[in-house]
Amino acid sequence: MNLWDRFAAVRAEWDVLGHPFYERWSRGELTPGELATYSGQYRHAVVALADASAGAAERATGELRSHLEVHAAEEAGHVALWDQFVEAASGDCRAAALPETADCAAAWADPTRGVGPTLSALYSIESAQPDIAAIKRRGLLELYGFEAGEATEYFDVHAELDHEHAAAHRAWIEERLAGEDEDELVQAARRVLAANWTLLDGVSADRVPPVRA
Repeated sequence: MNLWDRFAAVRAEWDVLGHPFYERWSRGELTPGELATYSGQYRHAVVALADASAGAAERATGELRSHLEVHAAEEAGHVALWDQFVEAASGDCRAAALPETADCAAAWADPTRGVGPTLSALYSIESAQPDIAAIKRRGLLELYGFEAGEATEYFDVHAELDHEHAAAHRAWIEERLAGEDEDELVQAARRVLAANWTLLDGVSADRVPPVRA
């Protein structure tokens, strides 16, 4: 099993589309209050993703540093798009992080993580996002009465753009494979994806473990 197969296996193990919260989202079962709470909590993860790139950029050099700086700036700009969803969901952009949310944000942003593992973390998060964003957007429009536009713009963008982001991160990982500890790269992927599951535990009444492949 090569590195990319290992990443895919970890992504399948922690596929948040199988989390009870997102399953209920897709069935139209969430209450307005649950959507509002989620919007304020997941905002911490949106910020942490930008922080992860920004922190890694400070430790990188040359073209990789530029890549991470551009990515960090782009993701920081997307916080405003998320806030449009928070407003539409009647959430709170200043909501304090629940313990599970704080754990997720800390795992995503981790300033002590090396550049290679951070690229792995970014790749793993963003390679999963297009499907997640598309499903969440469909649920908002078809099941929860949201209108296309500002309320769904974050999901519109990430349903497409994260294909490009993931491909770019993968290219950089491939360039850096020589000398990198593959187990460490896979562990970085597992940590951030498991942390996303944990965040959903915090906003969900159904706390069940994922089904292992």
